[in-house]
Amino acid sequence: DPAAAYHRTIFISPKQEDILGAPVVSDTRALQKSLEKNSIVSYHPIDAEYYDEDVDAVIETVFNLKEEIPTIKDDDGVEREMSYHVIVDDAQILSGFDSRKTPSSSVKKLIIAGRSKLVKSTIVIHRFAALPRVINGNVSDLVALNVSAIDMDVTKRLFGVDFQPIMEDLVDYRWVYVDLLQNNPTPIKYAPVM
Repeated sequence: DPAAAYHRTIFISPKQEDILGAPVVSDTRALQKSLEKNSIVSYHPIDAEYYDEDVDAVIETVFNLKEEIPTIKDDDGVEREMSYHVIVDDAQILSGFDSRKTPSSSVKKLIIAGRSKLVKSTIVIHRFAALPRVINGNVSDLVALNVSAIDMDVTKRLFGVDFQPIMEDLVDYRWVYVDLLQNNPTPIKYAPVM
């Protein structure tokens, strides 16, 4: 894909899962070097005691890269703006993504300023109710694999999405997607991934 030359994805996996088959790194210097050659890189923090600091360091590295190299010339000499996508898997185990704690300044930067800087974030979490308020106000889409009764109330109250009518159908589907930027957000069911 030609657009991959101007876009980088960082998949942060505290559980050290490599679902993308991408190169795996565990420190920000290696991440930076790997992003020079690869459009997708998996980042595996090593020490659970420092997961939050590691995630903050990755976020800061991405913003620094965006500032240092905002554009790249394509083969025709046209300047193309670089974009990034930071995916944080199992975010519920990180205090920066816990509703009972205050997110770090790096997490706030990713969530609030990321889109305007072309740094998109995807937060993978097992409970919608666990998200900090600063994240709730900046969510543009939801992906759900399973929705508990508590989460149904949360998604209806915070995002205007009612999962109740599709819960029985969700058994036959792998996941649902909701674009919250639509006027009337409606869950779209997707078949199992084979």
